[in-house]
Amino acid sequence: MSKFLLLLGPSGVGKNSIIDELIRLDSRFVYISPFMTRPLRKGERNKISVSGGEMDEMLERGEFLVINELYGVRYATPRQPIEQALKEGNFPVLDWPIGRVSVMTEAFPDQLYIVYISPPSIEALQRRLARDDRDTNGHRLRSAREELEVLESSRHAGIYDFEIVSEENQVPKVAQTIYASYLQQFFRQQP
Repeated sequence: MSKFLLLLGPSGVGKNSIIDELIRLDSRFVYISPFMTRPLRKGERNKISVSGGEMDEMLERGEFLVINELYGVRYATPRQPIEQALKEGNFPVLDWPIGRVSVMTEAFPDQLYIVYISPPSIEALQRRLARDDRDTNGHRLRSAREELEVLESSRHAGIYDFEIVSEENQVPKVAQTIYASYLQQFFRQQP
């Protein structure tokens, strides 16, 4: 039985690049494309931009598992593609905010494999966020500092199954390590 892979970590840590690499490693990984209320960034793909009104209509029709708001943008997670991927034995994967893990643990009990991805340092994270102008007002960096402080305080102990540092220019190695840890959970499931 496959599991839903959730990648946690602050904005800028490289979750999307790691997801792309996981999909290259194994075609059974299926990225669960979120819907969002902002335009796509240059080079961004695998996300679906909709208006706030369209998102509200889809929510009313029951198409979303949850809507999260991050940095003034609403992100909606569709339930059906996750269920379909699990049913077909594929590996659904999604980046997810650590503060909302309970939504997924309630929706998919015993079907999650959760990985926390840390930056090598706050300075490295700051450089990554500055590269593509995602954090012009500093909100993402402040949020990352707060998240990492909470993580260090052990208040998130037991939330994730595996933790890894996303070292500079090491996306293939990080993805391979996550992939290996993900596959190991299948062997632990065997009686």
